[in-house]
Amino acid sequence: MTDINKLTKRPKVFHALCGLTPDQFLKLLLEIKPLWQASEHRRKNWKGRQRAIGGGRTPKLSLPQSLFMLLLYYRTYTNQSFVGLVAGIDDSNVGRYINRLEPILSKKFKIPFQKIDLTEDEIWDMIVDATEQETQKRKGSGYSGKKKKRTIKTQIYVNKEGVIKSVSVSVPGYIHDKKLYDQSHIFARNRRGSPVRVKVKGDLGYLGTECDTPIKKQPGRPLMMHEEYYNRDHARKRIQVEHTFAHLKKFHILADKFRNKINRYNLIFRNIAGIRNFIIASA
Repeated sequence: MTDINKLTKRPKVFHALCGLTPDQFLKLLLEIKPLWQASEHRRKNWKGRQRAIGGGRTPKLSLPQSLFMLLLYYRTYTNQSFVGLVAGIDDSNVGRYINRLEPILSKKFKIPFQKIDLTEDEIWDMIVDATEQETQKRKGSGYSGKKKKRTIKTQIYVNKEGVIKSVSVSVPGYIHDKKLYDQSHIFARNRRGSPVRVKVKGDLGYLGTECDTPIKKQPGRPLMMHEEYYNRDHARKRIQVEHTFAHLKKFHILADKFRNKINRYNLIFRNIAGIRNFIIASA
């Protein structure tokens, strides 16, 4: 495995390979270490285990090496044979390390589907949008008339700082943004602890919902000056979600054609959304 200690002395290279600075990587490593240890304890002490604890082959990769390999895979989305070559393990073992670590990251970040905790300011400043990614022809994806290819779609809610507050389930690309929104309303808690529906800003794909959307130009009638001003102000506030998508897609596993199993897509999307939130909190 590439010497991580040597890489930390080259911060720009380290960041280019995994998307985190050395300090952020170390902080994330320390936070997931207890979760990793608990997971390993459960794995080694399950009732059907026949081999004594400590038996079998010693893992070739430590937790820091496993985490770096996972982030490298997310960031570059190269084939697992190359990742295995870099890590010094067989390509068939790459998936085993990744499959053990992904659920642990998901537990650490805990990005909700619907019920979220928001401040009163955030309730009025939330932004919603959906993104599509091309996939191979597999069950769970669908033909998108917008993209003219098979895609999978995921919707996110962000606040004005770009922190991702909620990630929806991932659905086939033929499902419209409005329908996905109707299926995945989020609720916040007010000071009394009661659930409150959140009114959010969205693009024209959310016409027909209670979302705050731009004014649509009608055929044969140009927009009035105050309508153009409103649309510009709306776009200026909503641009944060586009910046968020651009950051997420620096991890090529969310930008290139998705080759993994579709049932893993939402877990991967949530982990990368959590990594973005972690980066913002660590900045």
